[in-house]
Amino acid sequence: MSPFRPVHFIPQSRKEQILSLRIDRIVTGPHAQDAGTNHWCFYLAVSKSPAASTRWIKIDCLPSYVEPSTILPGGSKANLIISELEPSTMPDIEPTFTLDLPSGSNITVNDIHDLLVDNGRHKYEFDSQGVGCRFWVTEQLGLFYEHAILGDKAQVEAVKAAIKRLWPEQTALELDRGAYYE
Repeated sequence: MSPFRPVHFIPQSRKEQILSLRIDRIVTGPHAQDAGTNHWCFYLAVSKSPAASTRWIKIDCLPSYVEPSTILPGGSKANLIISELEPSTMPDIEPTFTLDLPSGSNITVNDIHDLLVDNGRHKYEFDSQGVGCRFWVTEQLGLFYEHAILGDKAQVEAVKAAIKRLWPEQTALELDRGAYYE
């Protein structure tokens, strides 16, 4: 049996091209409700040239459901999926929260990938219900701000507050915590 590999690129054949793309901004927000919570992930707006229409790279942390958790009883290890979306595909989130990069930055998808991997953020586990993405996104917001990937603390705090709500009702919803493993 081969060792568990938590990071996946879709399509795998475009991994190097995906990693080289420059990020213009990061967008996040709640997906439609499922099992009493919203799914959250990141969308990186990238372009090949200033005249090009917006293209998106999705960074999504999802339960594997097949690789058992080593920390959370009944849970599963996560897959970190970095996928290139079709050019006409827009993030299916409502509302959307835009996170600006620092002015003049030249941040690439590779910078995000390396930051996540170097800090063990790809080694995450979901609980037995497959819940924990909101906690994961919240943790990455702090990491991105700390490492100057994100430049506006007020935007970061607004997203952290939004993640603690069930959408579209906007009722308070505590974070379900996953866990990081070694």
